[in-house]
Amino acid sequence: MKAFRHYVATPVFFGKNVVRENKQLFAGYGKRAFIVTDEFLNGCRNYALEDVEAVLNELGIPYAINDNTEDNPPVESCVAIAAEARTFGPDFIIGIGGGSALDTAKVVDYLLTQPEEVDAYDALFSGAPFYEHLYQELQLPLIGIPTTAGTGSEVTGGAVLTRCDMDNKDTARHKLYCSAAFLDARYICESPKFLIHTGAMDALAHGVETYINVKSNPLNRSIAAIGMQMFASYKDNMLNDSLTYEDYEQMLLASNVMGQAFMQAGTCLPHGMGYPLSHHKGVNHGLSCSMTLGEWLRGFKDQSIVEPVVRLCGFADTDEMADYINEILSRDVDISVSNEEIDAWAKQFCDNPDRLSRNPEPIGVEEITGIYRRALARYIK
Repeated sequence: MKAFRHYVATPVFFGKNVVRENKQLFAGYGKRAFIVTDEFLNGCRNYALEDVEAVLNELGIPYAINDNTEDNPPVESCVAIAAEARTFGPDFIIGIGGGSALDTAKVVDYLLTQPEEVDAYDALFSGAPFYEHLYQELQLPLIGIPTTAGTGSEVTGGAVLTRCDMDNKDTARHKLYCSAAFLDARYICESPKFLIHTGAMDALAHGVETYINVKSNPLNRSIAAIGMQMFASYKDNMLNDSLTYEDYEQMLLASNVMGQAFMQAGTCLPHGMGYPLSHHKGVNHGLSCSMTLGEWLRGFKDQSIVEPVVRLCGFADTDEMADYINEILSRDVDISVSNEEIDAWAKQFCDNPDRLSRNPEPIGVEEITGIYRRALARYIK
């Protein structure tokens, strides 16, 4: 058996009303809290924020709220929020929302302990890749409370940001872990369908990509397997718009589990291939990262490599799984792309040999272009 390391830094509290029932934990993190969240869609309540405000008020902890998180957060947005937080002077940070809000909270937390005049790009993206770091690098406590079930950011050390200097997305080169995570399915069960879909597809991609990844190991594969079996339990109800509260709990926990799994070995091709779709076409992160997932699986010359994940996810074969993924995506994605754009994205992707090296089969620009073309066929104009 090959050597590997496995690192999980964040304690997880799961269940209904878990924030209120563990309110004394908040008192141990400091006397002033800065909350990073996003502005919810019209008609949607931020139940997590309501619970946190109630707890902080009961504990007599002053707090400030910033709800200006942007999708696919640009570095500049994080810098602006960090400046507001610096003025408030918090002892700890609370991130509430989807992956964008949680990743923004991580970056704000990190920047607060850097010199005020620091160049954010240099501070965030210089040095060794984040997966080469071992220990937590945040100095202020950070509480993560997800209101979507996709990224698993509350238990991962990464923060994915939009870099205007390279016109693409990138991961900050630091281990930025939450000090604690609180998971309550009440926060997701009234979400719009597209948000449920994007979360479930993002989590699925995390589990599948890390399981197949050449850097994977028996321990993180076993964790990913648990998440994929959870996906199998609710996939049909999600397709038929008949999700139960138990399904939402399974979905939220699956997202967390998949996050723990992919943090050990990283993702593979579909996530990186999805970045241009979110950056240039505005496709939600979770949907963009799963848009090539089905065709990537279908394109393996040796199908025995992918058969385990297909079975774990509850499908008879790769075609059935790819068709399911494409059906979910067809309900939420409406874009136009050109063959010229696909060629440019494929070339740019292949300029990063790290992701290519994680694929179990040799792959190059011709195969990457083919995956894009098959996956995006309905959108090519």
